[in-house]
Amino acid sequence: MKRFLIAAALAVVAVTGHANNDSTERWFGDGLAWYAHPCGLEAFSKYGAYDTPETRHAYEVTKQHPEMCSKLFP
Repeated sequence: MKRFLIAAALAVVAVTGHANNDSTERWFGDGLAWYAHPCGLEAFSKYGAYDTPETRHAYEVTKQHPEMCSKLFP
């Protein structure tokens, strides 16, 4: 019984650790975190999952020129 409880506890820890994967908080799963990009959460929530060439280009441009956020991520 003790082995079962230990195994169950380890399974819970493993699942919890896996659930904290922050790829859902990053642009395209591998870019900057939403809070690190100058366009912030609003742009990320609209465009963060769209891995198109246009979105990637706008993402890279706005990292260097944050003033372009409103134009490239309306």
